[in-house]
Amino acid sequence: MGSVAPFQEPSDRDHQDHERLVDEILHEQSWTQSMKDTSILDKLPAEIIHEILSYLPARDLARVSASCQVLSEHGSDDRLWANLVNSHLPSSISDPGPFPSFRRLYLAHLSYWFIPQYKIWFADNEHTGNLILARYDNRRGVIEAYRLIADRGSPNFQMWQSNPDVMIQSFDPKVVLWLDDPVLFLKDPAPMEPRAACQTWKMERQMPMAAEAQSVFSSILLCPKEDPQPQINQGPLWPPVTIPSEHRIRRENSPQRLPDPKCASEASERAFRIRRWANFHVVLSPGRNEARTTYATLDPSLYVPTKEKPYQGIWVGDYSAHGCVQSQDAEDGDTGPSGSLEAVKLTGDPNVPRGQISFVANDIGPGGLVRVDDREPFENARIVRCLGHVAGIGFQDDTFINSELILISPDFIAHYWKEMGHVSYYRRVDIDALIQT
Repeated sequence: MGSVAPFQEPSDRDHQDHERLVDEILHEQSWTQSMKDTSILDKLPAEIIHEILSYLPARDLARVSASCQVLSEHGSDDRLWANLVNSHLPSSISDPGPFPSFRRLYLAHLSYWFIPQYKIWFADNEHTGNLILARYDNRRGVIEAYRLIADRGSPNFQMWQSNPDVMIQSFDPKVVLWLDDPVLFLKDPAPMEPRAACQTWKMERQMPMAAEAQSVFSSILLCPKEDPQPQINQGPLWPPVTIPSEHRIRRENSPQRLPDPKCASEASERAFRIRRWANFHVVLSPGRNEARTTYATLDPSLYVPTKEKPYQGIWVGDYSAHGCVQSQDAEDGDTGPSGSLEAVKLTGDPNVPRGQISFVANDIGPGGLVRVDDREPFENARIVRCLGHVAGIGFQDDTFINSELILISPDFIAHYWKEMGHVSYYRRVDIDALIQT
């Protein structure tokens, strides 16, 4: 593989918006320190002022703090910056870790806090895709993301007593994060220094990966914001239209992809790209020396189960020779078993790739009920009509075939592919438990 040209430093114009925010956060305006004027806010008790400022995002807090001496002092309260940091984390932290203050911690990952905030990210790699979970490690002060992988384990077989012609293979997968090989790794190289590297705006930032010892390098690229509802005919979109989203960007190979962001306000907080390349000092043709992957996130309303939508979530499915594949299920219905249930592949295989529908049950209520099984291994499970998606290699000749969905529990589902005489299993993935590992 060939060498890659070094990063181009951003222009002065590119820095302006980002540097202005940093300056405001650090209160570097000399006139602020000499400001003698007071305002009506100066008459309020300190706890009231703190309460008011606690509702402000970082940019507004910085601007208010730069307006007068009194608000500058209140805006420097590290408790406010602790709240801003914790607003991006699923679990609150009580100390700034390796950083001298929460304000310094906030600056350390300026422009990247959205990554652990949305935590689930899935990639547009052809066919297989990639699903990663992002988190912030306060002990080391880093934002990191790892692949979610599943091992089906040693299978056992049993006969379906209600259908003796079908042998069922057990499925009890071990789902873990691949901690040996991070996909994303953001670290402040000098946490005790007063200035953070992220205070300088860069659309692309190289990540310090262990693979650099083998001359393989990685960087993260911020993506441009997109129209909330871009037209499908404007080019390939990510996430795909099969996944509900108000934020879609055009994929790397889209002919109408928007220009790269020139400042923080132009960057998306619902997508990013990872660029990987090798530098073996061998010149190859353009495009063969690197790979770029686009990652998008899921809205929590699509995977957090509720009383009305108990089957909603991230699931890992057993696709026989195709291995374990993660699916995102969304259910629509009222309280109790009703509505529709649809599974969309977040990762896929060469037959039915990522982003495609895996199965759909149009009615899991009384209208779609086939029967309630009375024999092992699905005793008392509701069985409903379903359509399963099948295709040849390369997603050729895809079609939906009649099948049955076996609703064992809100965390365990079976899928009977009637024409193939095969049963697949799906198990719910505990995302929060994995992030805490």
